[in-house]
Amino acid sequence: MSSELSPLSYDPLPEDVASWLSGHDWQQVTQASGRPALWASRDREVLQPTLTDASDYDLRMDELLRRLSVWMERTPEAIAEEMIHEGSDISEWRASGLDARDFSVPLEDGLSLVQSVRNVFVAAANATVQRRGYIGLSGLKVAREHARVVRMGQTRRGSYIVPVISRVPGAVAQPDDGQSSFDIDVSAQPFERRVMAQLAQALSAVETMAVKAAQEPTQQQLNESIGVGVSYELCAAVANILNADSFGDVDVSFTWARRAASHPDVSRVELPKQARGVIQRMAENLRGSDVIAEQVVTGLVWQIRRDPTEDDGLVRMRAPIGTGLRTLTMTLSSEQMHEAVIALDEKRPVYVKGRLVREQGRAWHFDSISEFGIAEAAPLSWGTGAPASEPS
Repeated sequence: MSSELSPLSYDPLPEDVASWLSGHDWQQVTQASGRPALWASRDREVLQPTLTDASDYDLRMDELLRRLSVWMERTPEAIAEEMIHEGSDISEWRASGLDARDFSVPLEDGLSLVQSVRNVFVAAANATVQRRGYIGLSGLKVAREHARVVRMGQTRRGSYIVPVISRVPGAVAQPDDGQSSFDIDVSAQPFERRVMAQLAQALSAVETMAVKAAQEPTQQQLNESIGVGVSYELCAAVANILNADSFGDVDVSFTWARRAASHPDVSRVELPKQARGVIQRMAENLRGSDVIAEQVVTGLVWQIRRDPTEDDGLVRMRAPIGTGLRTLTMTLSSEQMHEAVIALDEKRPVYVKGRLVREQGRAWHFDSISEFGIAEAAPLSWGTGAPASEPS
C-alpha cells in the first residue's frame, strides 16, 4: 500500500493559512522570500508553503493540514474549510430533491439551478451599485464581471448544494482613471463583500415578505424593499429554482470572511416550495418598475463649485462604485455646502444618502439627496429583513 498522501480537493491561499494560524496561537518564527514559513506553538512546529505555483505546493499543504488535524483531532478538510473562511464569503444554495432515490435530477433542472444562482449574484451586484426594481437592459458590466469572479465549490451528495465562494481582498479599490489617490483611506468595504452583503439583505427581505408575513406584500412594500436590493431579476431567479419539478425547498446559508469587517446579521434564509407563487408574483409586480431606491455612498469631496450669487452649489466626490473609484456629482443646499467645505478642507470622508443614477452618456450623479454629512455621523448601512411598510 502506498504511503503517499492524496491531495485535498481544495486548498486555502497562503494569506488565509497565515491568518488562521495566527488566530490559533501560532507564532511565525521565520520566513524568507520564496521559502516556507516556520510557525511554532508551544513545543510544536510546522512549515507553511507559500509559493502556490511550486510543484510540491499541494503535497506540502496536504502535509501541513494533516499534522494540524492530528493535534486538533479534526479532519484536514474541516481545518482547510476554516482557513478558506478566513478570506472568503461563502453562500451555500441547497435545493432539496423531491426524489433522491438515485441522487440525481434531470440535467435541465441542474443547469437551471446553477444559472439561477448566477442570475441572483448578477442582480445583487447591480443592486450594490444602483438599486432598481427592474434592471432589464440597464445591467452594469461590473455586475456581469463579478459573476465571473466568484467561484463554485464542489457539490455534495444527498441534496443539491451549490457553494459560491467570493474572495474578499484586503485592500480598498484604487482610482481607475489615472488621477492621484486620496491622501487618506476611505473606509469602505471591498466590492466583493458589499455584493454578498447585498445578496443576504435582499434574500432576507424576500423571506420576510413571502414566507414570514401573514399576507402578500403590497406594491408599496415591494417598492421599499428595492432599497435593500430586491429586484425583479432576483425574485425571478429564486422562483425559477422553486418552480423546478425536481426540487423542493431551498435554503441559503452564509459564512462571512473573518478578516473583513462588519457584515449583515444573516446566516440562513429558508425559502419553502409553497412560497414560489408569492415570489413569482413579487417578480411580476416589480417587472418594468422604474423605481430607483436611495442608497448610502461614502467617499471624499473632490471639487466644489458655487456661484457667489447662489446658495446651492455643485459638488464632485470620489467614491467606490463597483470595483473602482468614480467621480459622482450632486447639487447641495447651503447647509450641506458648509459640511462639504469642511470635509474638503480637512480631507474628511462624507456620506450621501440619495438616488444615484446614470443616464446614457453621462457620469454617475445624485438626482435627489435626503442626507449629507461627515462620514463619522453616517448611519449603519447593514440591515436585515424587509423595510417597514411605512416610509421613514
